[in-house]
Amino acid sequence: MISVLYIDDDPDLLELGKRFLQREEGFSVETLDHAVQALDRIREQHYDAIVSDYLMPGMDGLTLLKAIRGDGNSVPFIMFTGRGREEVVIDAFTSGASFYLQKGGDPLVQFAELSHKIRQAVEKRRAEEQVRRMHWEWEHLFNAVENPITILAPDHRIIAANRATLEAMGCTMAEVLGTRCFELFHHRENPPPHCPLVTMTTTKRYEATKMPVEAMNGSYLVSCTPELDANGNIVKVIHIATRISDQ
Repeated sequence: MISVLYIDDDPDLLELGKRFLQREEGFSVETLDHAVQALDRIREQHYDAIVSDYLMPGMDGLTLLKAIRGDGNSVPFIMFTGRGREEVVIDAFTSGASFYLQKGGDPLVQFAELSHKIRQAVEKRRAEEQVRRMHWEWEHLFNAVENPITILAPDHRIIAANRATLEAMGCTMAEVLGTRCFELFHHRENPPPHCPLVTMTTTKRYEATKMPVEAMNGSYLVSCTPELDANGNIVKVIHIATRISDQ
């Protein structure tokens, strides 16, 4: 169900819009005729999308949009108005509007377009939230693993490191990022003998070898797993060190 708050000072248009949108499957629509009341409601209640007129008494739609964004609320916002001045359109998009639609013409056509834009904006927002959630989950797991793990560029430079790596090295993230793995772990200017990343560059598949890791005072099973693009080129490398014994 997509919950929509529709704001307009024209009661006839509000009623028409609510009837049309709720005739569409999956829409739940609330209406208000005043932007100040709408702002209070938005601060109290979750909506999947906001549809607002521009020119209204007390507070216009653009001021409402800026107040919502000022609260840190990124809810999809569609400006639905008869006013089409270029500066208003530009200001609306600059302030974070998802779409800007002009009223006029066949009501069935304009509300069908509004319905489409609402779905489009909500689906985009939900997809972005899913990506953020997946990234958070990945980062949480990444840092929960006890083995030192780094993500490397093909040239051996570290582009990410988990908490276990920083603790084992006694380094900060700023000190680690951009450093080449053999410089950090082996105190060398070149890759050590039997470096699994060097081998993996040729085979483009998982490679692992037992080797001393001087910076962590032990012998480790060091593995490198490539991530390839559609053309088979190495994009990045997952580098995992598992302690075997102390030096």
